[in-house]
Amino acid sequence: MRTELFLSGRYLKPRRNAVSLITALSVLGVTLGVAVLIVVLAVMTGFTDLMKAKLVETQAHFQVRPEYGNVIYSPAVAIEAIKKIGGRAAAVIQSPVIVQRDKSLDPRVVMFGTTVNDLKSNRIFLSDTLKSGKLSLDKGEVIISMDMARRWGVGIGGKILLHTQHRLTQMVDFNADGGVTLNKNASAYLPSEFIVTGIYSIGKYDFDRAILFVGIDDAAELLSLPWGSATSVFGWGPDAFNQTKLVETLRKSLRHMRVVTWEEENQQLLGVLAVEKNMMFFLLIFIVLVAAFSIMNTLITSVYQKTREIGILKALGASDQCVTFIFILQGFLIGVVGSFVGTLAGVLVIFYRNDILEFASKTFRIELFPKQFYFFDGLPAHIVATDVIFIVSSSVILCTLGALLPALRAARLDPAKALRYE
Repeated sequence: MRTELFLSGRYLKPRRNAVSLITALSVLGVTLGVAVLIVVLAVMTGFTDLMKAKLVETQAHFQVRPEYGNVIYSPAVAIEAIKKIGGRAAAVIQSPVIVQRDKSLDPRVVMFGTTVNDLKSNRIFLSDTLKSGKLSLDKGEVIISMDMARRWGVGIGGKILLHTQHRLTQMVDFNADGGVTLNKNASAYLPSEFIVTGIYSIGKYDFDRAILFVGIDDAAELLSLPWGSATSVFGWGPDAFNQTKLVETLRKSLRHMRVVTWEEENQQLLGVLAVEKNMMFFLLIFIVLVAAFSIMNTLITSVYQKTREIGILKALGASDQCVTFIFILQGFLIGVVGSFVGTLAGVLVIFYRNDILEFASKTFRIELFPKQFYFFDGLPAHIVATDVIFIVSSSVILCTLGALLPALRAARLDPAKALRYE
C-alpha cells in the first residue's frame, strides 16, 4: 500500500496544467460542501437545542389539566401527587385577556395568574429575568415584559386595564333571527385596573410579547372562578428531557385528569425542526455529490494523460489491483483533504457567525435574522461530534466512489497498447 499511496500523493501534485487546476477545484468543491453542511447542521441543531431550552424555561415540564371542562376545582390533589413523585408544582390560571392603555386595545396577550412564591420556587423567573421593578403580585399588581412596556408606553408605577372574554361576552345576547341585543340580566362592568410593579425579559420573543403575570386571586376574580381553583397545574421534574417514568406514574395516580408533557404540547414545532434538519442535510449533500463528479472528471482526464506511466507500471509488474488502488486513493485523499479543510472552515464560520451576520446586515442593510420570526436575539449554533463525523464520512465515501470508474478504466489498460508508440 505504500507504493500506491506514494503514487496517489504524487499524482495529486502534477505540473501546472489543466488537471492540476481541476484537482484544486475538486478539493475546493469538497471543502465548500463540507463547510456548508457543518454550518447549516450546527445552526439547525443550535436552533433546536435553544428552542427546547427556551420552551423548558418558559413552560412547565408537564401540565395537569381537567379531563372535561376548563377548571380544576381542587388543584391541591394534583399538587400533592406531583410532590409525592419528587416534582414541584404550582396552580395556575391561564386565559387570554385584552389590555387597554389609554384609548388603545391589545388583544394579543395571555394572562398567567400565579403567586410570587411559585414564581420563585419553580424558577419561572431566573435571577436576571426581572429587568426593573420588583417581583410582587399583590392585589391589583401586574408584571409585564419589556416588549409590552415599550409597546404600551408604560413603566413601573404605570396603570393598565384588563378586559376578559368572559365579562365581555356576558354583555350581549345573540338573537335567533340574527343580530345582537344587550343582556338585560347582566350589569355593566368596569375593566380591572392594575399597577405595573415589575418588567421582565425572558429572551424568547413570542413569550415576551404575549405573557403577563397577575396574582392568582385577581385572575380568578377576572374570570369569575371560585377562589382556590385553577385552569391547570404546572409541574416540574428533576429532568425535563428524561421524565417518561415520572409522567407515567403521575398519570396512573391522576386517572381523572390529563397530563400533558412539554414535548406533547410542542409536538408539531419539534417535529418540523427535526424534518427541516434532515431535509437540509439531504439537499446540501448534493454539493459534495457534485464535487465527487468533478473528481471523477479530473481522474478520467488524468488516466488519459498518464496512459504511458500506467503502461510502464503494468509492464514492470504492477497488478490491476495496484493500479486501481492508486486512483481510488487519489479520490480518497481529495476527500480527506477537502473534508479536513472544510471542517476547519465550518468551525471558524460557526465561531464568528454573529460577527459575520452583523457585517452582512450592515453591508446589505437588511435584517438577516429577525427575532420576531425566530424568537432569539442571536444566531444559535451547536456543533455535534456525531454530525461532523457523519458529514466527513459521507464526503470521503462519495469522493472515493467518484474515483472508482476512472480507477477501473486505468486498471483495464493494456501495457502493450499504452506503450505502442513510445
